[in-house]
Amino acid sequence: MLDVYVKQGRRLDRIAGATEIPAGAVWIDMLRPTPDEETLVEQALGIDVPTHAEMQEIEASSRLYQDNGSLFMTATVLSKTDTEEPAARPITFVLTPDRLITVRHSEPRSFELFCARCQKPGVDEDAAGILTGLLDAVIDRAADTLERLSVEMDALSVKVFLPRAARRQSEIEYQDVLREIGRKGELNAKIQESLLSIGRLATYLGQATLAGKTGKDVRGRIKTLGRDVTSLTDHAHFLADRVTFLLDATLGMISNEQNTIIKIVSIATLVFLPPTVIASIYGMNFHFMPELDWPWGYPFALSLMATSAVLPYLVFRRIGWL
Repeated sequence: MLDVYVKQGRRLDRIAGATEIPAGAVWIDMLRPTPDEETLVEQALGIDVPTHAEMQEIEASSRLYQDNGSLFMTATVLSKTDTEEPAARPITFVLTPDRLITVRHSEPRSFELFCARCQKPGVDEDAAGILTGLLDAVIDRAADTLERLSVEMDALSVKVFLPRAARRQSEIEYQDVLREIGRKGELNAKIQESLLSIGRLATYLGQATLAGKTGKDVRGRIKTLGRDVTSLTDHAHFLADRVTFLLDATLGMISNEQNTIIKIVSIATLVFLPPTVIASIYGMNFHFMPELDWPWGYPFALSLMATSAVLPYLVFRRIGWL
């Protein structure tokens, strides 16, 4: 689909599903473009639109380069962060002297928010300004995701370190906690990947605009984007360390629970071992056993077995094993 944004005063008008490129177009958004749409843009603007396979290459020379006065920049952008299957997909930004072209095969929420905002009155941007605004929306979305992830990690931490009595009442399943920690770690890894690529793009864009005719305001905004990415990257690294800590703590809790179960089974075995020995002795089929003729022989054997079971239990309670 080809969406074209034309500047009308202090706002951008959207032409959805455009079949031609108007003269006043400042932003061309290509969402899963067809070969015909790629040919249309290439012929109208004189650029080579990168294919999906080319966008997925990770070499810096393939993601950040200049061709015929146009800047080609590819960054990994998050999408579906509010679902159970977050994704990080490449998006290419092509900045020509008077137009911005975006090529994407995903639908990040940040694009939807920026598209809605730029159609309202008060937008007075050229192609470079639209690019910085779009990148700012992407970074803001990543920041919101990090904030939500931090809150969810706090809740996980409380769940992992609940007192033993509270854990029994809430019936925590540590297997579910492990899966949840794994999902949080995977999301944080995707955020780090996205921030890394956006940081490289901001650095390259800042260096490229120094040699061009970009205004000081846009250059200042690009520097601000770089600082924001750096601060968010530091926070993402902190959350990665926290994920590792919670993972180790959860595994330790599982190990402690298993050790407690093994200890209880071992103590139960030791408690019932003496009564078993006594019962085995009186279960032998010898003809001459003095207790067989005692009137109180059976109660005596039962009392002896009960005493031999209670004594180890009291000893274990005394030394703190129970």
